[in-house]
Amino acid sequence: MALAAAVAGATRPSQIITWSRADGNAETLTSATLTGRIRDRSTGTTRAIAGTLTIIDGAAGQFRWDYAAGDVAAAGTFDVQFVAAWTAGPGVQTPAKTFVAQWTVAEALT
Repeated sequence: MALAAAVAGATRPSQIITWSRADGNAETLTSATLTGRIRDRSTGTTRAIAGTLTIIDGAAGQFRWDYAAGDVAAAGTFDVQFVAAWTAGPGVQTPAKTFVAQWTVAEALT
Protein backbone atom coordinates (compact mmCIF):
# COMPACT_ATOMS: atom_id res chain seq x y z
CA MET A 1 0.00 0.00 0.00
CA ALA A 2 1.67 3.18 -1.18
CA LEU A 3 0.56 6.57 0.09
CA ALA A 4 0.61 9.70 -2.05
CA ALA A 5 2.52 12.68 -0.71
CA ALA A 6 0.64 15.70 0.61
CA VAL A 7 1.60 19.36 1.11
CA ALA A 8 1.67 20.94 4.56
CA GLY A 9 -1.52 22.89 5.20
CA ALA A 10 -3.33 21.55 2.12
CA THR A 11 -6.42 19.50 2.94
CA ARG A 12 -7.10 18.81 -0.74
CA PRO A 13 -6.94 16.71 -2.80
CA SER A 14 -8.16 13.69 -0.90
CA GLN A 15 -6.24 10.46 -1.24
CA ILE A 16 -7.71 7.22 -2.61
CA ILE A 17 -6.09 4.18 -1.01
CA THR A 18 -6.38 0.46 -1.74
CA TRP A 19 -5.84 -1.74 1.31
CA SER A 20 -3.77 -4.72 0.17
CA ARG A 21 -2.91 -7.84 2.13
CA ALA A 22 0.63 -9.24 2.17
CA ASP A 23 -0.27 -11.47 -0.80
CA GLY A 24 -1.29 -8.42 -2.86
CA ASN A 25 -5.02 -9.12 -2.75
CA ALA A 26 -7.39 -6.42 -1.54
CA GLU A 27 -8.79 -6.58 1.98
CA THR A 28 -12.59 -6.56 1.84
CA LEU A 29 -13.73 -3.53 3.83
CA THR A 30 -17.48 -3.84 3.37
CA SER A 31 -19.28 -2.74 6.57
CA ALA A 32 -16.03 -1.84 8.33
CA THR A 33 -15.32 1.25 10.37
CA LEU A 34 -11.91 2.77 9.61
CA THR A 35 -9.51 4.64 11.88
CA GLY A 36 -5.78 5.26 11.72
CA ARG A 37 -2.64 6.55 13.41
CA ILE A 38 0.19 8.81 12.24
CA ARG A 39 3.69 8.67 13.77
CA ASP A 40 6.21 11.45 13.18
CA ARG A 41 9.48 9.74 12.25
CA SER A 42 11.63 12.56 13.65
CA THR A 43 9.99 12.78 17.10
CA GLY A 44 8.25 9.42 17.53
CA THR A 45 5.04 11.22 18.48
CA THR A 46 1.89 9.33 17.47
CA ARG A 47 -1.55 10.84 16.90
CA ALA A 48 -4.90 9.71 15.55
CA ILE A 49 -5.85 10.53 11.98
CA ALA A 50 -8.22 13.47 12.33
CA GLY A 51 -9.58 13.40 8.78
CA THR A 52 -12.45 11.32 7.49
CA LEU A 53 -11.82 7.78 6.21
CA THR A 54 -14.64 6.75 3.87
CA ILE A 55 -15.02 3.35 2.21
CA ILE A 56 -15.72 3.89 -1.48
CA ASP A 57 -15.52 0.29 -2.77
CA GLY A 58 -15.52 -2.18 0.11
CA ALA A 59 -15.16 -5.29 -2.06
CA ALA A 60 -12.07 -3.80 -3.75
CA GLY A 61 -10.57 -2.54 -0.48
CA GLN A 62 -10.73 1.10 -1.58
CA PHE A 63 -11.23 4.03 0.74
CA ARG A 64 -10.72 7.78 0.68
CA TRP A 65 -8.76 9.83 3.21
CA ASP A 66 -10.11 13.38 3.41
CA TYR A 67 -7.40 15.19 5.33
CA ALA A 68 -8.19 17.33 8.36
CA ALA A 69 -5.94 20.32 9.09
CA GLY A 70 -4.23 18.33 11.86
CA ASP A 71 -3.25 15.53 9.48
CA VAL A 72 -1.19 17.88 7.30
CA ALA A 73 -0.24 20.54 9.86
CA ALA A 74 3.52 20.07 9.51
CA ALA A 75 5.95 18.93 6.84
CA GLY A 76 7.92 15.77 7.49
CA THR A 77 8.11 12.03 7.07
CA PHE A 78 5.53 9.95 8.87
CA ASP A 79 4.47 6.35 9.39
CA VAL A 80 0.75 5.65 8.90
CA GLN A 81 -1.31 2.63 9.88
CA PHE A 82 -5.01 2.10 9.19
CA VAL A 83 -7.33 -0.06 11.27
CA ALA A 84 -10.62 -1.65 10.17
CA ALA A 85 -13.17 -2.95 12.66
CA TRP A 86 -16.38 -4.84 12.03
CA THR A 87 -19.32 -5.63 14.26
CA ALA A 88 -18.59 -9.04 15.73
CA GLY A 89 -20.48 -11.93 14.19
CA PRO A 90 -19.98 -15.53 13.04
CA GLY A 91 -16.58 -15.85 11.39
CA VAL A 92 -15.70 -12.17 11.85
CA GLN A 93 -12.15 -11.45 12.97
CA THR A 94 -11.73 -7.89 14.09
CA PRO A 95 -9.78 -5.62 13.97
CA ALA A 96 -7.55 -5.70 10.90
CA LYS A 97 -4.48 -3.47 10.57
CA THR A 98 -2.46 -2.42 7.56
CA PHE A 99 1.29 -2.72 7.43
CA VAL A 100 2.88 0.58 8.41
CA ALA A 101 3.35 2.79 5.33
CA GLN A 102 5.65 5.78 4.94
CA TRP A 103 3.96 9.10 4.12
CA THR A 104 5.55 12.41 3.20
CA VAL A 105 4.06 15.81 3.86
CA ALA A 106 6.04 18.27 1.76
CA GLU A 107 6.96 21.78 2.84
CA ALA A 108 4.71 24.67 1.76
CA LEU A 109 6.16 28.07 0.85
CA THR A 110 3.52 29.99 2.79
